[in-house]
Amino acid sequence: MRDQLEKAAKSVRSSAKVRDDGLSQAFEFAAGPVVMGGIGWLVDLATGMGPLFLIVFAVFGVIGSFVSFYYRYQADTARLDEGKPWTRRTH
Repeated sequence: MRDQLEKAAKSVRSSAKVRDDGLSQAFEFAAGPVVMGGIGWLVDLATGMGPLFLIVFAVFGVIGSFVSFYYRYQADTARLDEGKPWTRRTH
């Protein structure tokens, strides 16, 4: 009985981590371009230019979000594949 409770608790903690990780990724994906666009907007106000810096900084924010997701995915995949038979090297 105790083993089943421990497994259930571990499963709940695992699903909570996945939810938290997904929420943080969604927030990062939305906030990055918005914050960078806001900085671009402020630069546009200071320089008196059109929406040039707003667009450029927002695009950098989107690119930064995708690069962050890519490297996070690569790290998670490497961590999960560690020690698996398909990752062992033959000599």
